[in-house]
Amino acid sequence: SHDNADIKSQAEALLADAVPADRKQVLKQYRTATRDLEGDGDRGRVVFKNNCAACHQVGDLGVAVGPSIADFLPNKEADQLVEAVLNPNRAIDSNYVSYTVVTLDGKTHTGILSTETTSSITLKQAEGKSTMILRQNVDQIHSNGVSLMPVGLERNVSIEQMADLIVFLRDWRFLAGLVPVDEGE
Repeated sequence: SHDNADIKSQAEALLADAVPADRKQVLKQYRTATRDLEGDGDRGRVVFKNNCAACHQVGDLGVAVGPSIADFLPNKEADQLVEAVLNPNRAIDSNYVSYTVVTLDGKTHTGILSTETTSSITLKQAEGKSTMILRQNVDQIHSNGVSLMPVGLERNVSIEQMADLIVFLRDWRFLAGLVPVDEGE
């Protein structure tokens, strides 16, 4: 995500081989969702609601825990969207790295570090939940180095459903009537 285009290009080339083998295979299979299938945005809305809305918000659907995916998606290629969904650890904004906090009583809490003060830590979690932990009760805190978004969505979303999801993510504004469609075109 570097501002310098040359550095960004070099980093992308170097990190391209960093994709785990299992993710490469899944990505190869699921790219057919954007190349060979014509998705349906209304069905995609249902896929989003059932699989993504606990942590992402698009329009009035879902909860804003993870990064906004509503504003930049129309500018992304469909293959990039598939990769972002199926390989969430490829590119993680530092504000959305998962943390684990273990308290003195042995309880484990995982989430995005949303607030940190001298006296407490607050983790933002799925479904808009938050957990505030007093620092005096913290035994351990560490970054997991990965996204809060789990790997393995393909277990719940078929290739056909992925095609529907991509159409919904790219066209939700039109589907929701937020952008008028010119019937003359």
